[in-house]
This record gives sequence, structure tokens and C-alpha cells, in this order.
Amino acid sequence: NKEWTEHTVAVVLPMENGLDSHWKRTLGMFATNFERAFKNQDKGIRLNFEYYDESTADIPKLAKDLAFRDDIYAVIGGLYSSNAEELAAGLTPAGKTYFTLATAEQLIRAYASTGYLWAMTETDITQCEVLLSKVINYGGKSVALLAKDNDAYGQTFLDWFAFQSKELGLENKGVFAYDNTTLADMARQAMQSGAEYVVCVPSEIEEIGPMLQISEIQPRDGTSRPRLLFSDTAYGIDVLTVYGDITEGIEGVAFGADPESGFDVSYKTFFDDASTVGEAQLYDAAMLIGYAAWLRLLEPEVPLQKALRRIVSGEDLNMGSWTGEDMGLVVDALSRGASPYVKGASGHLRFDSKVFTNVLATTYHNFKVYNGIYIILDYNTSDGGNRTEATLAGWNWKASQMQDFNDSGDITYPEHKSNWALLMASSSGWSNYRHQADVLAIYQQLKESGYTDDHIVLIVEDDIARNPSNPNNGVIRVTPNGDNVYEGAKIDYRTSSLRLKDIADILTGEKSDYLPEVIEASENDNIFIFWSGHGMPGAMCWNEDYYAVTGDVLAPVFMKMHQNKCYRKLLMMVEACYSGGVLEKCEGVPGMLFITAASGNETSKADVFNSDMKIWMSNRFT
Repeated sequence: NKEWTEHTVAVVLPMENGLDSHWKRTLGMFATNFERAFKNQDKGIRLNFEYYDESTADIPKLAKDLAFRDDIYAVIGGLYSSNAEELAAGLTPAGKTYFTLATAEQLIRAYASTGYLWAMTETDITQCEVLLSKVINYGGKSVALLAKDNDAYGQTFLDWFAFQSKELGLENKGVFAYDNTTLADMARQAMQSGAEYVVCVPSEIEEIGPMLQISEIQPRDGTSRPRLLFSDTAYGIDVLTVYGDITEGIEGVAFGADPESGFDVSYKTFFDDASTVGEAQLYDAAMLIGYAAWLRLLEPEVPLQKALRRIVSGEDLNMGSWTGEDMGLVVDALSRGASPYVKGASGHLRFDSKVFTNVLATTYHNFKVYNGIYIILDYNTSDGGNRTEATLAGWNWKASQMQDFNDSGDITYPEHKSNWALLMASSSGWSNYRHQADVLAIYQQLKESGYTDDHIVLIVEDDIARNPSNPNNGVIRVTPNGDNVYEGAKIDYRTSSLRLKDIADILTGEKSDYLPEVIEASENDNIFIFWSGHGMPGAMCWNEDYYAVTGDVLAPVFMKMHQNKCYRKLLMMVEACYSGGVLEKCEGVPGMLFITAASGNETSKADVFNSDMKIWMSNRFT
């Protein structure tokens, strides 16, 4: 005779190769346990689940449909990061609560500000660190990365691998980015790079087979084959179903259940099967939605997002974990107005306290396929549990790897009289909004600091402020509600009207009818250069010329400036991928300092995603 309030939750996950049975029995187990949680109450919450196959569905269309269905209480899904981004793009701007199992860092940065995205794992920044920590724990000294280019999942690894390997004291033998046509070639290069370990990051399980096949090829020069460490894509019942015997020996890292919760043991007992990647997180997402629905039933004026934030912010007594009895204690505590500390199958359900977007601690399983099944070798987590194999242990290398900025010699500077600046956005087009926005923001900062327009050379394409895609004509911002950095800007040149030689002439003060605005500095003047745009390994781009600026081209320009006494001190800051590899070639020119957004092996990172305008407004380094 209990009074039940029912809500429908859409579940968008891959359903092929046996995965559908895993999701359905996990949520069936949740539904049974959650119903038991209300045994002491005269009313309760039931969640019903609608299932959609993310491998075959038209994700943008599905996201739009679910966003505007009043009967859909929340959405859980997106095991694959590319699909999760499309779901977030359609769901969160419409105010639909969305829980995801995807791990791409860019997804979190893009949609955290909406307030409706809940990520049930840490991002792959942590997974990349865990994989590299395993190399150190195994005694390895050198690594290489094999990951997919222009892919939401692979991009996090491409962004962070070079930085983390350097900080951990590992020799980076190369970052090998592949697409759908170059997988075999890039895999071969990675296997023959001389690295002891190759971190393999397949974005789809179909990419695992070629990686394994090519790893069997004997490397050149008689060196031993590298040991492969796979990311979480290689963990799952679907991998064993697709590849069978050739999976034997695969090892790597995957997120999973907290071993102290007992979830995996209970799952094995109930279903005579091991859980697959993401099942613990799926269970916990449903549990949080259920708790929030119960809190709203008790306090109808509380919106769903606020209810969720209250649930994950509880500081009272820990009521246990994920079982029916444990959930019953939480339900009873909420009914008394208490704020219990909530744990789940995946561990501590604590979210960042600012935007409540992703969980702060994830348990990673170090797995290996043995006799056709996955076995767990050990665990990594940052939650402080006593089972922790400290993922940060390797960072102890950092103290001995810190860059030494000792004085390279005595330099006597002449009297300082004035300042000059050269500000350049080397890209164009709406999708590159952030480059011009950041240059204009720096321009406004310089003006506020006393620079005058006759001492600033400003180069931007100027195709953003009045672009047809811009909903605010004549306005450019670096934050959604920030100042208009385009206002009052005195633009000297359009990017497309200049060649690389012109930049050199501007820097060395070679004025002409073609170049009326140049840097007319002397040995008494400081020069600030800011460059924002795209970069490639070994070069920085200028519009469509991908390899426009290399260190070999730039270094003679700076040396000429030194010889001609064109500056007192020069500071150049560069916002571009791989830019450190270019500016390293310019080291050694007296009185010059270079600061780059990335080393020669790293990408730089966009920041402040505007979900309405569908662009990044700024860059993280800038």
C-alpha cells in the first residue's frame, strides 16, 4: 500500500557485444535495492529506465529529443567521450540533468559552467598519470604514446602525456597521433621508437586489434619489443567478445568499483560474471538521482540540481554504501532532515565544491587478461584509502627534475626609457575566436597599464566582432559576461595582409609605405611580444601556412635585433601548441626571455567554452 512516485531516466550507452545485459542487470539490481530502501517510509521513489544504443543512435537528434521531453527526469550515458560531448551540447543548455561515464578533460571544461553536467569519474588527466606511474613502478625509464588525433578521448592524453612524463622523469620517445587512415603506420612508429613502454589509447575497440598485431613485429636494430599499457577502452566484456584469444596478456588501467564497497564481489555472486567498465559508476549515478528525487519529494520547492548538490555535500555520519540496507539508512536520514555523507559502489561521491561537475576520487583497476578473463593486479586511488598504491609516488621525481633558472651571466642593462609591444593573432575565422579575443584582452591590459597606441603594433584578422555567427555585433569577450575587449582597439594590420618577412621588418623597425607601423625601439626600450595561434611540432602557424615559423627562421631575427641594439629587454609569450620547440632554438640571445604555453611535445589548451556561441572564448595559459 506504499505510495510511489515514479520518474523516467534515459540511459544512452553502447548495447552491442553483450553490453546491454550488463547495463540492464546493474540498473535492475539498483531498482530492487532502492525499493528496499523505503521499507521504513510510507511513500517512496521508483526510477524507470529507457535504453538507447549510443553506438547506433543519431546522438545530436536524440539529445535534442530528450532535452525537451518533460517526462525525462535525467539522462545517464556517453561511455565514449565523443558521444558524451554531443549529448552535453544538446542536454545541458536546455537545463536537463546529465550524468556521464566519459572521461575527456575537454568535456568537463566545456560544460562545467552549465551546472547540469555530472561526470562520474575523474578526467583522463588522472588516468594518464596512473599509466605513467605504473611505468615507474615497473622500473621503466622511457615511454611513448599512441593515441587518436582530433578525438575527444584521445585529446586529453595528447595534451598531458608529454608534460606528465617529463615531470615524472621519464624519457619521452614520442607522441604518435593517428587517424582512421594512419593507425597502422603510427603504431609501427611507436613500437619502433625505442621506448620500453608504449601507452596505447584506442578510442574504439576496433583499434585495439591493429595495435596488438603490429606490436608483434620485431623492432629495428634488434631491440626488444616494448611493453604495452592500455587505457580503459581495452577493459570490457565487449573487448573479449570481439577479439577472443588475441586479448591474452593485455594489461592496462580502467576505472571501476571501490574494492572496499564489495560491489564487484556481489555482482559476481548475483550474476556469475565480472562487471564491465563503468557499471559501478552507472549504479551510483542512478543512486544519486534517486536520492535527489526523494529529497525533492520531501521538499518540493528544491530544484533537482540543488538537491543533487545537497546530497553530495553531506557532512553527517557515513551511512554506508550502495546496498539496499545502506541506501535505506540514507533515505531515513534525509527524511529526518539530516545530511548524510554519501558513498557508492565506486567509492566516495564527493564532487568539486565550486561547480559540482566531476567526482574528486576514482578507483583505477590495474588489469591483465589471463586465461581469457580479466584479473585485477592492484588498485590506484587518490581518496586516501588504505588500499591505495599512491598514484602520486612517481611525482617524487619532480623535485630532482625542476628546471634550474640560475643566472646565466651578468648582463648590464642601459637606462630604461619606454616600452613597446607587438601583439599578434596568427589565425582567423569564427572557430578560432579565442586567439583574437586573447590578443585583444592583452591589448586592453597594456592600454590600462599606460601603453599608447603609437607604441603598440596590433595584428589581428578582425573577422570576429562582426562575424555573422556573433550574436553580439561588435563585441568580443574572453568570459561570458566580461568587458568588450574589441572596444576602442586600434588595429594596425590584418593577419592575412602580412608575410613572415614583414613580422621581422616590424620587429627590427624597418618602416616603409607598406609597413608604416613598426617597433621603433632602441637599447633603452623594453619590448613585449605576444603571439596567439596554432602550432605544429617544430613550427608555429600563420593563417593557412602550417609551418610558417620555425626556430631556425626566428632565431636570426632576434640575433639581428641584439646586434642592432633594437631593445633593452625583450619578453615574448606564446600561446600555441608545441611552441616551446620553436622558441628553444632562440635561447641564448642576451636580454631575451621566452615563455610558452607548451613544450615542443605538448598541446596548449583552450578555455572558457561558450555553449551558446559554440566556441572557446579564451586559452588556459593566457
